[in-house]
Amino acid sequence: MQMELPRRKLLQATGASLAVGGSLAATGGTASAEPVDTWEPAHSTNYGSSNRTAADINWIVVHVTVGEYSGAINWFQNPEANVSAHYVIRNSDGHTTKMVEESDIAYHASGFNANSIGIEHEWTEAQGHISETMYQQSAELIEYLADQYDIPLDYYRDYTVPCDAEGGIIEHRHAPVDSGCSSSNQTACPGPDWDGDQLMSFVDGDADDGPAFAEGQPITATTTVNTREEPGLNADVIETMEDGDVGTIVNGSETADGETWWGIHWTDEDIWGWSVEQYLDACPTFCHGTRVEVTRDLNVREGPSLDDSVVHTVPEEQTGRVVGGPQSDNGVQFWEVSYDSGVEGWSVGGDDALVPE
Repeated sequence: MQMELPRRKLLQATGASLAVGGSLAATGGTASAEPVDTWEPAHSTNYGSSNRTAADINWIVVHVTVGEYSGAINWFQNPEANVSAHYVIRNSDGHTTKMVEESDIAYHASGFNANSIGIEHEWTEAQGHISETMYQQSAELIEYLADQYDIPLDYYRDYTVPCDAEGGIIEHRHAPVDSGCSSSNQTACPGPDWDGDQLMSFVDGDADDGPAFAEGQPITATTTVNTREEPGLNADVIETMEDGDVGTIVNGSETADGETWWGIHWTDEDIWGWSVEQYLDACPTFCHGTRVEVTRDLNVREGPSLDDSVVHTVPEEQTGRVVGGPQSDNGVQFWEVSYDSGVEGWSVGGDDALVPE
């Protein structure tokens, strides 16, 4: 089913065509050339002046413009816009315009701007597709930025990830709105035609990082996906899982019919089966909905801090479901858990105090 993509103000900014400027050279880091065609600075009111370094930048956020390439550029140069991105890429040929220096903070993902770089990709309803050329250009730009700022080449679709991962690539709709990763940006961006897997297929090193998952890894379905009795497209379908269903890797990987398959225990439905890797996403510790087990007597607190009151202590082997978090307090990571005993609150998740059931 096609998502309805809200029209952002960008769509209204159809403006004049882009004036072509000079080519840009590398801005630092390594000797590789920055893959950018022109420099068209955003208006100074649409970004925050800063002096960020590689230590401050660890995420790349991907967007679509919901409007024409030239219109996006013009809008970011409009002093009334109050939005911008570091880069804009044209759909037809991958032509790339840089608009904000990485050292400065573009206003592209509410609550997630300070440590990220934003890349806008041209997309209109009339175009109705993302070109392979633009994916390739975006991949080249991402590789360059990852090299310059030591950003991991890992692609995520879960707003809880930035509280636990060292960095990576994330879609705008999954960028958290606060440091506690309590919720994501309320947007459908980058839209119904965006394919993160296709983007990452052009990113060097994506296939060289070893297996996508490990045994015991919590995962979530990124769309509806069949789980089958054994690896292979001709194997009987046990159940069709829904977008957001969670499970745990228990076996794999196996290759069959040109796909990579993983054995999964889908915990909500208590179903065991095999599903295709490209429709799954890893949660770095737990997904919201992951079934967990306590490995020792564990305090349950009113909030995600050692200063919050203990409301209960659950015993070893108590089970429950993760419903919130992670949130960190002085280096201690907390997860909100609804325990099967009826207790709900925040528990420390480190040192294997909580493990997938």
